[in-house]
Amino acid sequence: MTNFAFLRHEWPPVFEAAAKAESAAHNDPRTSCFYARRALELAVSWAFKHDATLHLPYQDNLSALIHEPSFRDAVGPAIFAKARLIKDLGNQAVH
Repeated sequence: MTNFAFLRHEWPPVFEAAAKAESAAHNDPRTSCFYARRALELAVSWAFKHDATLHLPYQDNLSALIHEPSFRDAVGPAIFAKARLIKDLGNQAVH
């Protein structure tokens, strides 16, 4: 059983990445970080496509998207900090 089952029907790609991150957390943390970043990337991209209050920044990479003031204001400081951590750990995992 996964903690992300609620995503399965509405956001299958986010669910798939999140479930892979979860399943790899103990036995392969590097892979887990990669998939967590992928899930974040998919969720943030979805938010920018479907929320008219979010303004696309000049660049469309994950860092620029999560640092965009309209996104930061919408998610609040706690979620922003978690998103930044997932982005950074995902980047480290890949390199």
